[in-house]
Amino acid sequence: MSQRVLIADDDHDARVLWSAVAETENLTVVEAEDGRQAIETLKADTDFALIILDVNMPYVEGYEVLKFIREDENLKDIPVIISTSDRTTRGLLGIPVDDKTAFINKASGLDNMRRGVANALGRAVT
Repeated sequence: MSQRVLIADDDHDARVLWSAVAETENLTVVEAEDGRQAIETLKADTDFALIILDVNMPYVEGYEVLKFIREDENLKDIPVIISTSDRTTRGLLGIPVDDKTAFINKASGLDNMRRGVANALGRAVT
């Protein structure tokens, strides 16, 4: 059975890009269209190798989803990529920094996104 990734982003095009990247790493993709849906998915199912969160989503922002993940005993060790299209770091203020959390700008290109996913999963970057 392949490992799974939860991609939570309100932008359909961003989910398509992240899905393409995840599939190159042989990950099965589960999508959430907003932060609330991401939390509901994670409450029902904790079997994910990686979680990718957009910063700005309706209902519940990525920061709050990350906080939920890090406070849940069954989820806290799952690597998380915080994804943003903001070209500045101001949108990243207040995000808890730990060794399981990475930041990737969606505008940085598919190769950078792929490297980020491989790194988050502890895989060699080719």
